[in-house]
Amino acid sequence: MPLGWAKLGPIKTASRIDVPSPASTVQAGTVAVAGVAWAPDRGISKVELQVDNGEWQPAQLSTPISKTTWVQWLVRWQAVSGNHQLRVRATDGAGALQVEEPHDPAPNGATGYHTIPVTVS
Repeated sequence: MPLGWAKLGPIKTASRIDVPSPASTVQAGTVAVAGVAWAPDRGISKVELQVDNGEWQPAQLSTPISKTTWVQWLVRWQAVSGNHQLRVRATDGAGALQVEEPHDPAPNGATGYHTIPVTVS
């Protein structure tokens, strides 16, 4: 019985913000923004954070166990008061940038930049 999934079932390059949590309130000043990124069989070469459609900021990457495992990333954001949108994107080991346009997992794998709202007090 066909399920409509892609024949090869690719796992696409992806990244996510784990802290701060979505819709949270943080104090102005230095805020740790961190998460994970993955691109099985290709590894991750770069992760970047964007605040309010500004310039992309490079993240510090942990040393992965192998190129088939997730990599942790961290950006120390100088947060100012107000409501903000944080977005993350990753580049895989082959130099391919994560797909920006969001798509559902079926039939060919989920895509899109993880975006969260954050309030700074």
